[in-house]
Amino acid sequence: MQVGLILSIPLVALLIIGCFGILNSKTIISSLFSLDVIDTATISIFVLIAAYSGSQTPIISDSPRYANYSDPYPQAIILTAIVIGFATQALLCSIALRLSRTTPLLRYKDLEK
Repeated sequence: MQVGLILSIPLVALLIIGCFGILNSKTIISSLFSLDVIDTATISIFVLIAAYSGSQTPIISDSPRYANYSDPYPQAIILTAIVIGFATQALLCSIALRLSRTTPLLRYKDLEK
């Protein structure tokens, strides 16, 4: 069995746990935590896919030592995903804080009334 496949099993389990948490959450806070778990699992899966042995940091040089450098494109996508995930969490936390003034427990059934 390949090492990448073995390493991806906990990440896929984490993704499934996050999806299960969103589907069964009764409050906004638990939905936010589940969304963060899904975001972390997705980024970790991308890191696992982008990382492979024998690659080096992307340094452009004429030296043959750096001929086998890794592609910087997945790294840029992962950094963008981290920033977008953080911004989304911050926005949702601010909305939850605003909603908590009227319904302190932030339950969905209280918000639907």
